[in-house]
Amino acid sequence: MNEQLLSGHCGGFPAVTMTGSRTVDRYALTFRVRAGSETVVAEILSGYAALLVCGPEPGWSLLERTSVFMAGRVVVRVVDITCPPSEAVRHLAGQPQVQAVEQRLRPHLVHDREVTDEASLRRFAATSVMRVASGNGRTGRLPRRAVLYESLPGHAGELARRLSGITVASGGTTVFRRRDLVVHLIESDDETPPVPLIGLVTPFARLARPMTLVTDRSVGAVA
Repeated sequence: MNEQLLSGHCGGFPAVTMTGSRTVDRYALTFRVRAGSETVVAEILSGYAALLVCGPEPGWSLLERTSVFMAGRVVVRVVDITCPPSEAVRHLAGQPQVQAVEQRLRPHLVHDREVTDEASLRRFAATSVMRVASGNGRTGRLPRRAVLYESLPGHAGELARRLSGITVASGGTTVFRRRDLVVHLIESDDETPPVPLIGLVTPFARLARPMTLVTDRSVGAVA
């Protein structure tokens, strides 16, 4: 993994302008859980205590919003942050409630991680960060929905490109990609369940399924 990923902003992870003139960087992390652990993992991730996200100055936060989605054994966490990723990760990893959740998760993870260990955190980032393939429209604190696609071999780039052309009337979309996984995040006032775009992606995808929103937290609000 490029050292720049954990020390500052880099290409492939564009800034997103939030409603209210706040500019943040958007990242997504993905990992898999063991077969049969899906229900308990969802319960763990939905039940953690509110995080302390204050920045170095009064009224300033490091973490603007975090949303966790699941589809089968795949977990995707989307985060909007106002600082370099390394600062956000270290800040969150030092919080007791995060450490408690991580300890409960560890037996269910396909690949083990230890948030109190710097080397383990770097390995996790190297294997979990999804690149932002595209982002468009208005974002912020609108309701979020997501669809997970698994591409056919060699077609993830074209799949992400096709999804990048989809817009919403009053909101925004972001397309994330890591290897053969592509996530289409939709932010809009329309809260109807997301529907995989089967007709658009059939030549490029072998799996398409809506993701379940496990938790969605913004500064000053919890959903």
